[in-house]
Amino acid sequence: MPRPDASQRLAATKPKQGPSQALIASIVAVILVLGAITTFVIVRSSNSSTKVAVAETPVGGLPNGNGINPYPNVKLQAGAPTVDLYEDFQCPVCKMLETNNDSQINAAAQSGKIKLIYHMMTFLDGNFGNTASALAANASYCAAADGKFAEYHHQNYLGQPAKEGTGYTVAQVKEFGQKAGISGAALTTFNQCVDANTFAKYVAATQTQSGKNGVTGTPTLFFNGKELSQSSQQYAELLQQPNTFDSVLQSQTGK
Repeated sequence: MPRPDASQRLAATKPKQGPSQALIASIVAVILVLGAITTFVIVRSSNSSTKVAVAETPVGGLPNGNGINPYPNVKLQAGAPTVDLYEDFQCPVCKMLETNNDSQINAAAQSGKIKLIYHMMTFLDGNFGNTASALAANASYCAAADGKFAEYHHQNYLGQPAKEGTGYTVAQVKEFGQKAGISGAALTTFNQCVDANTFAKYVAATQTQSGKNGVTGTPTLFFNGKELSQSSQQYAELLQQPNTFDSVLQSQTGK
């Protein structure tokens, strides 16, 4: 089943001085989760309830696939809001968001102005019939071991194929790791982590937990637990205009 095209939604919320109507119409917008949720492992606890079994949790990762903080050692400012960002490495609209607002998002997180949590979903693997989203998500968690999640995340989106659904190869994600600044013994460890698919269960758990959190498309943003409407002008601005994150953050949280 082809996924819906939300270009009309973007056109309706187009900010002033934004891109042309023709450009907006050419963009594949918010991607709905249509594929089956990635298979995950179930274990029984002593009281017979179920939970996702996660053998490995990446550096900065929250338990049971609840996302990853790319800057776990940063001291948060008083009253710092939490920003949850749900993405898929194969999502072209996520690349739009990152291209236009990656700098402000990460600057806010590095300064402790916000607590940033990325939730790297993998539903597009099912839609496209590949495993590229899971491959890239695992590699991003491998990079986190060297404190390079954010850098890897940036390089992966820079290297996203122009043709949607092309996916990534193992060689490509390893190259993204190098470009992220991982070198020497750390690069050897990173490559081994990619080859071993070390965080496969955490990757699957993140997809499952994202569904439980009610997320049905990427990119999806929450500010202090409140979802930013994907039909809002602010959402369109984040996708279409550079350096608009700070103003949206101020509007949503007062920070």
